Amino acid sequence: MRIGMRIFMSALLLVAARATAGCSGGGEGGTGAGGAGGTGGAGGMGGAGGAGGMGGTGGTGGAGGMGGAGGGDPGPSVDTTNPQLYKVSFKADQADAAATQALGTQLAHLDTRVTSRGQLVVYLHGAGAPSTCGSNAHGEVLAGLGFHVFGPCYLSDYGVGNCGDDIEGCRLEAFDGTDHHPFVDITPPDSLETRIVKGLAYLAEQNPQGDWTYFVDGDKPRWDKIVISGISHGASTSAVIGKHRLVHRVVSLSGPLDSNQAWLKAPSLTPIDRFYALTHTADSQHPGHLTSFEDLGLPGMPTSVDGAMPPYGDSHRLRSSAETSDGHVSTQAGGPSPKDADGNYVFLPVWIYLYTGSL
Repeated sequence: MRIGMRIFMSALLLVAARATAGCSGGGEGGTGAGGAGGTGGAGGMGGAGGAGGMGGTGGTGGAGGMGGAGGGDPGPSVDTTNPQLYKVSFKADQADAAATQALGTQLAHLDTRVTSRGQLVVYLHGAGAPSTCGSNAHGEVLAGLGFHVFGPCYLSDYGVGNCGDDIEGCRLEAFDGTDHHPFVDITPPDSLETRIVKGLAYLAEQNPQGDWTYFVDGDKPRWDKIVISGISHGASTSAVIGKHRLVHRVVSLSGPLDSNQAWLKAPSLTPIDRFYALTHTADSQHPGHLTSFEDLGLPGMPTSVDGAMPPYGDSHRLRSSAETSDGHVSTQAGGPSPKDADGNYVFLPVWIYLYTGSL
């Protein structure tokens, strides 16, 4: 069975189970922060504004099918006349001639075989200077859930140890290209925020079926329609961005870290109940992740997903001890991420919850 259909069917099964059991769910030990009232109601499984669950046209989530765009917003005008998984790759200087650094290959995914959620996942890679930014495997999974997905390249090779007690300053400069820290020197054309806007404009030309500029508002990303997410270094940067921009949701995989940094306890423009995180116990950074979860004030208690199903006690602090060769990398699709006997990702229900559940 092709990946898009397998993910879609898995999502439907999860919603059916949640519709039957309400929001009782339950992981191992999490007290949670209270459900959203089943799959519909105040967001349910379906994103902003009670826009509907994962349940097709008029399904369990009500108006909007698979999440929709909520309210009177029709969402992006996605062309579904030739349903398929679109994959686009390009370098930042193809989208913006002013870009001079972090010029790896950027990835974008859109699956028109499933109903659009009307939301964009911006997925951030880890530390270093990767030749390919993001993850094809993870992008395909998220696209199969109805998201537009874009993985921009950005400056992440400065070494957070060089940032002292202001790692936030380094991350912010990489994000918006303005002067926040003396150790790094990043200009707006090489900043994440500019990369997102320029990348979406380029994608609108290369993949007009996706109406990618729906996620742009003037010269800025349309943050309220964006899930900012990442792994490792990108997990921490995603959380910093959520503190400084009002985004739809923050999803951190194998992070955040930045132990004992002031930004973790600082006020946040995005409500903390929209932050979610997953860590693996075999990751050497796992204890630091748990400390950061606490410092951020994430809802719930550290809750195991192993052998459980969403909503994991409505906890936003998830952990796993699933067998893997690399706990740190396993939290995103591909590579060492564990699979079951049928070849399905063990963390698929977890990702569905992290990216779509409980709002």
